[in-house]
Amino acid sequence: MITYREANSFDLPIFVSLDKQLFPYSPWSSAQYKEEFSSPTRHFVVALDESKTIVGYAGVFAPGETEADILTVGVIPEHRGKGIAKALMALITDWAKHQGSTAMMLEVKTDNIEAIALYKTLGYSKLNIRKDYFGAGLDAQVMRLELP
Repeated sequence: MITYREANSFDLPIFVSLDKQLFPYSPWSSAQYKEEFSSPTRHFVVALDESKTIVGYAGVFAPGETEADILTVGVIPEHRGKGIAKALMALITDWAKHQGSTAMMLEVKTDNIEAIALYKTLGYSKLNIRKDYFGAGLDAQVMRLELP
């Protein structure tokens, strides 16, 4: 059974470790996560398995009555396809709505077919492509969801 909770500063080393595993082309540093965690306009959540091990995480930047920006969403490979990313997305979207956000924005690698499919099922639409966004030859698809 998967449970969810708000992330806290004790989760920082796990975020950094998972980021290196899941996003080796552009992992965040400990300092970057520490800075993000300290801001009241950012919100991070985690998914825990039965042994209380973090198996997924997501973060959002929601400054208020404007667009929110999804900072990160990751699920370890062994737990993909179980609805974890969808649940994490719902949690950060709800938080952004409560902050007054009018839309959600994200960038996803153009070859991440599974994530793009998930975002489409959640109502996101493609805006454009950002060349080399994640590094040389690693383009991003920019997607947006209007919030009610």
